[in-house]
Amino acid sequence: MKIIQKVFICSAIFVGCYTPALAIDILAHRGASGEYPQGTALAFDVALQQGADILELDVHLSEDQHIIINHDADLKDNVGVSDKIKELTLSEIKAMDAGHEFTLDNGDSYPFRNQGLTLITLNELFERHPNTIFNVEIKPNDKALSEILWQLIVDYRMEQQVTVASQHSKAMNHFRDISQGEVKTSATIGELIEASLAWSSGFGWAFKPKFDVAQLPYSITTKPYVRFFQKKGVKVDLWTVNTVNDIERSISLGVDGIIGDYPERIYEALENAGER
Repeated sequence: MKIIQKVFICSAIFVGCYTPALAIDILAHRGASGEYPQGTALAFDVALQQGADILELDVHLSEDQHIIINHDADLKDNVGVSDKIKELTLSEIKAMDAGHEFTLDNGDSYPFRNQGLTLITLNELFERHPNTIFNVEIKPNDKALSEILWQLIVDYRMEQQVTVASQHSKAMNHFRDISQGEVKTSATIGELIEASLAWSSGFGWAFKPKFDVAQLPYSITTKPYVRFFQKKGVKVDLWTVNTVNDIERSISLGVDGIIGDYPERIYEALENAGER
């Protein structure tokens, strides 16, 4: 990520005028994960109640080939055990307490322990919210996960409701190959570096994106860089934006989406800005 940062900030070349879209999407990062255990049905339900437009989530494969929603490859941060998802079956994962490690007061209390929260599969989330839009990140660099994800999207007829993300070229390129453009995708790290080099060296005009969305770190993103992508028909989402000041600055940059742990804060800021 440090490499990307250096490339992103090395130039402030103005790339021309652009009128941004009026609507800014709220992407709930792992659900309303600032207030509820990440990646659980509860966190996603609350996020939609708070005004989220898109549910953002990360996926891994269990040992028995189920797509599990979780940010990390292991379960230490939320369940409290270091077991890796790829080494566990769905039934073993379902037996664990997904609210075990969640705290709002640095460990003085754990309000969601023993409340029946479990990790969920992507199938379950699609069935729970069939009319919702999703941003699904393939966490491991795994062609098998790309294939199973594509088949699941087809089975649930979610081609127009899902954007697939991955930092990894192998997983993303394979997904694009098998999906044949039927599903929107976001840029990999390698593609963002390539775009940044082209832009900062004055050759941005020659860059031809293979992706539909650029998901950029908030702290190193500037308005000219946002416009660079938008002029090429690429939407720009910023992550992870949680404070009111940062949300307000993101709105001023004219981005297409804001990814955050507190969707209600983003909604209120957009409302104050006349965007809701």
